[in-house]
Amino acid sequence: MASDADPTSWLDTWRSRHQIKRSLQGRHDHIAALYRSRLPTFIIIGAAKSATTSLATTLGRHPEIQISRSMEPKFFGRHYLRGWQWYASQFAEDPQRPLRGEASTMYSSSYGTYASTPELIHHHLGPIPLIYLVRHPLRRIESHWRHWRGRIKDCPPFDQLLRSPRLRQRVIDASLYHQQWQRYRRVFPEQSMLSMTTEELSANPKTSLERILRFIGATPDCAGLLEKGQLPLLNPAGSKGRKNVAAPGWSDELKQQTIDLIRPDSERFLASTGRPSTTWAWN
Repeated sequence: MASDADPTSWLDTWRSRHQIKRSLQGRHDHIAALYRSRLPTFIIIGAAKSATTSLATTLGRHPEIQISRSMEPKFFGRHYLRGWQWYASQFAEDPQRPLRGEASTMYSSSYGTYASTPELIHHHLGPIPLIYLVRHPLRRIESHWRHWRGRIKDCPPFDQLLRSPRLRQRVIDASLYHQQWQRYRRVFPEQSMLSMTTEELSANPKTSLERILRFIGATPDCAGLLEKGQLPLLNPAGSKGRKNVAAPGWSDELKQQTIDLIRPDSERFLASTGRPSTTWAWN
């Protein structure tokens, strides 16, 4: 997905939060209503580095589905200032493809401009289907750090993972799945939310994809969607300047401290979504 480190001025951040607050008060309802027929009918909310681009691209091959023109529009947060006309322009008014979706992994982040994202989505779109794709927390952290290190020159080294406030917010928090999941569960009904792991999607792509298609209201036909029975590998950790970033190595101490920090949250997430605590190995 797109970088989570796009430059945003303090003024733009303040303006975004101010306009989002007004939007939640109903001040923009009349504007959003003008574009109702072109707004999303489902959203992939994350997590970053969990094959969300691959999933969105695969869904976009389905004859009933269209995916936003911009991969990761981030409208219900940082890009709210771009306006409803811009957001609606991400989709075509196509009766042959009535299902419209987007994938913005920042929707499951801890950044201030996304603090009200669940409420903002629900206010304007109602209880639409939300897909939360997650990955082994440690593997996701490794990939996310590589992504950021390859794109941001002043990215702290991996051994600063727990000491750097920037890495804690950008990289660690996105692996706190239960924390992010609960933000949405407080707003959306259970039947509007589907969680899936990258490992499930990789091990059983056809079955998993059929489940997702049913969930968003599409015909569960995978014909033409998969490549040799698998999702296409897109946006890998080695692309977009990240090819020269070696996979990070864990010291025993850093790995244990990180596990101690995120494992309780991971186990709560697994329990709340009906998965066994042994889903992810921590050794």
